[in-house]
Amino acid sequence: MKNLILAIEALFLTTNIFAQTFNLTVNNGYGSGAYQAGDTVHIWSVAYDSTKTFGQWTGDIASLHRPKEWHTTLTMPNQNISVTAVIDNMPAYSITYELMQGLNNPFNVYYYFPPNPIGIVYLFHGTGGSAENFIYGVENRSFTNAAIARGYAIVSMDAEEVTLNQDIDGDGGRRFMTQPIDTINNVDYRNIKKIAIEFINRGWITAGTPRFSIGMSAGSNFSAANSYIWNFTGVGYCSRAQNTGFDVRTSPFAYRLARYDDNPSYNYPVGLQQALANVALLDTRGICNDLYENDRQPIYPERFARVPGISLANSILMYNELVVNNQIDANGFALNSSVIEANVLANPSAYPTIVSFVNSGITGMVSQIGASNAEHSFYSDYNAATLDFFADPCGTTVGVENPQIADNKIKLYPNPFNSSINISGAKGSEFYSLTNLFGQMIWSGNNIEQQNFSSLTSGIYFLTIAQDNDRQTFKLIKE
Repeated sequence: MKNLILAIEALFLTTNIFAQTFNLTVNNGYGSGAYQAGDTVHIWSVAYDSTKTFGQWTGDIASLHRPKEWHTTLTMPNQNISVTAVIDNMPAYSITYELMQGLNNPFNVYYYFPPNPIGIVYLFHGTGGSAENFIYGVENRSFTNAAIARGYAIVSMDAEEVTLNQDIDGDGGRRFMTQPIDTINNVDYRNIKKIAIEFINRGWITAGTPRFSIGMSAGSNFSAANSYIWNFTGVGYCSRAQNTGFDVRTSPFAYRLARYDDNPSYNYPVGLQQALANVALLDTRGICNDLYENDRQPIYPERFARVPGISLANSILMYNELVVNNQIDANGFALNSSVIEANVLANPSAYPTIVSFVNSGITGMVSQIGASNAEHSFYSDYNAATLDFFADPCGTTVGVENPQIADNKIKLYPNPFNSSINISGAKGSEFYSLTNLFGQMIWSGNNIEQQNFSSLTSGIYFLTIAQDNDRQTFKLIKE
């Protein structure tokens, strides 16, 4: 009997140890709750309109994986923590629409030029899209505002095929024509050159103003090819950007992929493999690059308030309608956005709040679900990472939060590594966390130099070094 009592007491103690939770308080955002140490937790800032942009998270941010992004994850420590989302006001600005003359035809252009811009960012829409996407799309506009807040000029324009509503090259869609990659026979490249000259003539930029590009889907292919032609930094979302000069490219490029991309042209996992192969081509020649593959996230009740015209109260009602109708599973993940849209349209009486908004209720909801599910959708979860890449594509860090930590000149070697990772310049009190390409935690602790990583699969990893509230993230390649 005594042994039985001792066994019960041991079980009780063990259960209590593992069941111990700690409180996360998210101010000015969502994700608060009680979690066990080691849990991966999603947090989000409150919604904000186009007069504002996300600043950063403050407070106990050492556990946060991306403290400069409006949505991020954290590894719950064994203590209570509190974080606060800081939302910044945008500078006074307005985006101008102009019908500008291209090489052959006038086409739609949206732009903003601040005095003395630090660079100009070209925004390229995807198949069937238009210049309006980066102005009125919720996720796209979030990036546009973030770029403007950093001091960039932005230009969003229609592809020639969209202007004419024709499939000029016969490839089955209306989009920017990536091929041929030259500035003589391809009208889209010529149009960009023509309006760039116009902006120079107006005195808004100079020939030496740094140029950058962002593209979504087919626009990602175009971003890769266009930045290759003109030798500037490019970024591509949701596309493998095949056949766009990576074997000879000499300028930096970054991939922003979606883990559950359901577009046939991406063709997961072929798309990811192609992107990794392109990154490897750049790595072998020492050309700066990075690659993130965004993972899906739960739908939270206030998510749809990000859509203009949808209040916080109505967002919660919309969320509840999805839950009641089994469109969101027990873990908080939504069904595929196209499936949900079809279900709503087939049974509108079950979704009275959603259908009452028509475009904002259905289209806006679908866009937010697509982004949350990491489907073939532009997402704003890596705005800061993308703009940091523009600012320092060849830096060894991704998203330095405090310049002082960069001054420590922490270095990792060897890179690529095989079994061990060595650190120089560390103070000895750092906490390390190693994640894979999907953001999954591989290892965390204080003594990384004593760890043997020989069993890791070859590929790209990210090592985050945290000390107090400072964080620094390095890209590592495992041989």
